[in-house]
Amino acid sequence: MGKKKSVALMVLLTIVMIALCGLVLFPSVPVGVKDWKPVALQYDFSTELDGGYYAYYYPEGVIPATEYEDDLKGYQELVNDAKDDKEKKEAQDQLDKHVDSYKAYKGLYLSTEDKYGIFVNYEEISQDFTSSFNKTAKEIVKRYEKKGYSDCSVSVVDDYSIRVELPKAEKNYSSVFSMLAYTGEMRITIGDGDELVKEMKEDAKASDLIESVSVSTRYNMAYVKVKFTEAGEEMIAREKENLTDSNTATTAMHIKVGEHDILQIYSDSIKENNREARPFYVEKENKDVVEIYSILLNSALENETEFTFDLSRIEAREFESVHGDNTITLLYIALGIILLASIILPVIKMGRFGIVGAYTNLSYLTVVAICYKFLLGSVFELTLGGVLVFIAGLVLVNVLQAYIYSAIKKEFSQGKTVMSSVKGGYKKTLWNIVDIYAVLVLGAICLFIGVGGVSTLAVHALVALVMGAFCNLLWARFINYVYLSASKNQFKYFRFVREEDDDDDE
Repeated sequence: MGKKKSVALMVLLTIVMIALCGLVLFPSVPVGVKDWKPVALQYDFSTELDGGYYAYYYPEGVIPATEYEDDLKGYQELVNDAKDDKEKKEAQDQLDKHVDSYKAYKGLYLSTEDKYGIFVNYEEISQDFTSSFNKTAKEIVKRYEKKGYSDCSVSVVDDYSIRVELPKAEKNYSSVFSMLAYTGEMRITIGDGDELVKEMKEDAKASDLIESVSVSTRYNMAYVKVKFTEAGEEMIAREKENLTDSNTATTAMHIKVGEHDILQIYSDSIKENNREARPFYVEKENKDVVEIYSILLNSALENETEFTFDLSRIEAREFESVHGDNTITLLYIALGIILLASIILPVIKMGRFGIVGAYTNLSYLTVVAICYKFLLGSVFELTLGGVLVFIAGLVLVNVLQAYIYSAIKKEFSQGKTVMSSVKGGYKKTLWNIVDIYAVLVLGAICLFIGVGGVSTLAVHALVALVMGAFCNLLWARFINYVYLSASKNQFKYFRFVREEDDDDDE
């Protein structure tokens, strides 16, 4: 390639690189009525980096120790503030009743009232209560797994409560917390919502009438699709004429979970000759909203749970990262230092060949950063593992570039020309680099056997490794070819000095 073409191509590459860096790193600036935000400020981070939201699920009759103690303190204050003996006696009776109504269990207090069925003879915890709670807890875990969070925690606390943590990326966290806690029998009713359809009056179950509930998209809309069995189609054919359309919205078929009215089916939401119904639509960008309905209803179809939680105690609260409030800021500072080092050090050590490394590092940075956001960002939160994988990939790219430089330098020391040394250096390092990336890619693929954060790490690792391999095997070599062709002094380009032996005349 001629020098003029090489120079022109390098100028073009530089402009493209600056544009990509601006896309990823350029500070926020106003653009029209909105602010432009760089990719680096658009990530949805995991709870370990940016905190999130949490809520506790308590069975009916179970309260946290803090609530019990607050109530106890309130009753005690009523006793102390009583103005006469009668008022004091009433307050003391309330206090005694409160004390007698609960038994301490780890960090919880369990009600001794018969209606909750927690205790047997006020002493021993009922095995039915325990087994029912454990069964329901497993179902709650499955629901959150089906939601597909890459960073979500569902754990049993003190044997009889459940703590759920969600990342801040979940904008509908309040609805998720509440709806995925709905339990009870799935029922289909007609009219005002209280009268069971004929089939359920005759002991049919909801699963006998509804085959599945799923999420579909059409044009720019996402919707819940309820698919009926043959018996369900017959039910729809019979009841359809009694239903009004969604504009009138006076008479509908109701799908319930326990006492909660989940979906209403009107005449105009019934499609495909009564084979399915589409009762709930949202904008496609809000598809995750309808996913909650699908997960809840399929769970109720497959696993009936009679155990109920006290929904009034489900309160969503925010928590900060375990590493502190400034975790993201400190992370960006650290990444900035690492990036500067990856640009400056290769230039110091390898001369203009180090500039090739700088272009390679910026290419790796911009492409991986964009992929993390736009390729994976709609599915996964960026975790600490993903950040560490990114850094490891950047280090690997630089180490292999230094390895290639060393091979080229060794070839040159054997008396070969610069161009011959470059070809020989790349040729002798090719298969070693291929082997390194092949082993690492296979290792990343093996991580897919895990779930949650492990499988997320596998995806992040594959993106980093594929881009790293591209940089080391193709991209850096291409940039080096173009830049070397534009260089006037190829010896200075690599900081090579040809050593010549002077023969002594005898």
